[in-house]
Amino acid sequence: MKLINFKNLLLLPALALPIFLFSQESDQEEVNPYEVLLDAINKNADVEKQFDIKRFNTIEAKVIELRNIKIKLTNDLRAAEELSDQLSAEFDDNESQLSELEEKLTLKLGNLGEMFGVVRQVAGQTKGEFENSISNLQFPERNDALQKLTEKRKLPSVEEIKVLWVELIKEIKNSGDIVTFNSKVANADGSSEEADVLRIGLFNLSTDGILVKHIPEINEIENLPAQPSGVRKGALRKLQNADEGMFNVTIDPTRGSLIDKLIQAPSFFGRINQGGLVGYFIILLGLFGAAVAGERIYVLRNTLQDIEADNVNSSSDNYFGELLKVAEDNSSLDFESLQSMFDEKIQGFLPKIESRVALIKLIATVAPLLGLLGTVIGMIATFQSIQIFGTGDPKLMAGGISQALVTTMLGLIVAAPLLFLHSYADSYAKKITDFLDEKSSGLISKRLKD
Repeated sequence: MKLINFKNLLLLPALALPIFLFSQESDQEEVNPYEVLLDAINKNADVEKQFDIKRFNTIEAKVIELRNIKIKLTNDLRAAEELSDQLSAEFDDNESQLSELEEKLTLKLGNLGEMFGVVRQVAGQTKGEFENSISNLQFPERNDALQKLTEKRKLPSVEEIKVLWVELIKEIKNSGDIVTFNSKVANADGSSEEADVLRIGLFNLSTDGILVKHIPEINEIENLPAQPSGVRKGALRKLQNADEGMFNVTIDPTRGSLIDKLIQAPSFFGRINQGGLVGYFIILLGLFGAAVAGERIYVLRNTLQDIEADNVNSSSDNYFGELLKVAEDNSSLDFESLQSMFDEKIQGFLPKIESRVALIKLIATVAPLLGLLGTVIGMIATFQSIQIFGTGDPKLMAGGISQALVTTMLGLIVAAPLLFLHSYADSYAKKITDFLDEKSSGLISKRLKD
């Protein structure tokens, strides 16, 4: 209840006055408003007094309640401090006793403590080796026993040490086993499929003649991005399907490291691709030169065989037959005139005989020059890479250096055989020319005898 505002009480006479006047008009009995006001004030004063008494009693009760809570908290704090002191003293006593017991235990253990440390260390190392081993695909449960032995805080029993010894013996046996088991093989797109996997000792994993890779972190198998060159797929497939026998297969003694390096090594076509546009142009030029050389050697060899045949006469469709026809048609000419006609005829044969033979030599000469051009282009690319990225990463310079070396190699590869082919074809051309000269001299000599 709120306290009465005395300013409002002063207004009560003014409010009561109209009531009084109205009552006086309606009822002639006279009522004193001041008495009414005093009665109202006395009633309100009694109510306020009762409210004050009640509020005082409430506040006093709250003070008593808070005083009791304070006393209780003080007692609880004192009890907690006493308990803390007691526990601290017990903790110190326990620490002292524990130190004494540990010292006694160390003295009693002696060499056993050192052996326990060695066992834990060997168990941890063995567990790491097993996790990286491809045999872990078949025997993943053995790591749990080794993990427990590694985390053990007291001396292991003989049976627990025997588990470590037995697993080591089994792993030695696994290194000589060739077994096939079923497992999931992950593909490059993230999918996986069941397949029969061939395990060759602790070295290789393959499926249907294709090498696959063990991922130790997740203990799963995934396909290699590419197969290394030189892998005998047929031998691996036969080994997987055979029950016994001897097979010459490819293994990786480094447990996958060597295969990863071989995969990164470029193949034959990959190396050619490193030569760039200049390299491909050199190859095309070399193929064209080889085709020309093959055609010339084939034609000249057949021509030489034709003119060396025993049945050649003036009607034969070859160079010697044409010489015989000239001799028959000009039988009345003198020696010098006939010699001149033979020389002129042979000189007319030379463009056909030596046709495209010089082109072979030209291609053999141009190929190394193109290789040198590719070398210059590759070195320019290398120096530009150094200028932009510096020399911190040699891989950034490898592309230009590879192009420089590959184009030089291709140029030499093309030039060397073409030089031999040119010499071979030129020897046939010279043999044909020498044969015709010899036969022309023989015809003249025969004319002189006649």
